[in-house]
Amino acid sequence: RSSQTLPLAVMEGSSTASTLTSSDIDELCVRTPFTEREVKTLWKEFLALDVDHKGLTVDQMGELPQLKYNVIGPQLLSVVVSDKAKKGQRITFKEFILSLAVFAPEARRETKLKFGFKAFDTDNDSALGRLDLMRLVRCLTPPEGLPNALEQKTLETVVEQILVEADLDGDGSLTYDEFVKVVEGTDFYSKLSLNL
Repeated sequence: RSSQTLPLAVMEGSSTASTLTSSDIDELCVRTPFTEREVKTLWKEFLALDVDHKGLTVDQMGELPQLKYNVIGPQLLSVVVSDKAKKGQRITFKEFILSLAVFAPEARRETKLKFGFKAFDTDNDSALGRLDLMRLVRCLTPPEGLPNALEQKTLETVVEQILVEADLDGDGSLTYDEFVKVVEGTDFYSKLSLNL
């Protein structure tokens, strides 16, 4: 690893510009599954979004192409942004990297699936009920108004069929284990990885 430094806005929360050193990169590689190359790529993405060099707002973070063009990106973003960001404060580069760690290509499959489950468990009851499943299916299918979009009645039928096939305990919702069985044969897992 070279000893070069990269100019970096907002590494630790100060609003003044600083640098990203090789030791900063090392720390982020140790604390996350990201490689050195991926940290540098995310730094460039961060800098492109951080136009005023004060850190990112939630809206700016949502412009990250890997989230913006991901069909489940908005739902994922609602989970990854910190309470600090939700209160209108800026996200530092370090917070940005740490919040995206679950999307690292090398992050464990189980970690990603638990995160995906949490993203759609909007009422935080540790189960995906009908409304949660409707959001999930809606995110994975073409939006209303586009060809092949599911009509409401079809969406309800799909969710009911998921519950019939996967709700092993018959409680009208999916546990994490039941959810994993549902997404096993889909491309859901791929939507939980950043293409860097």
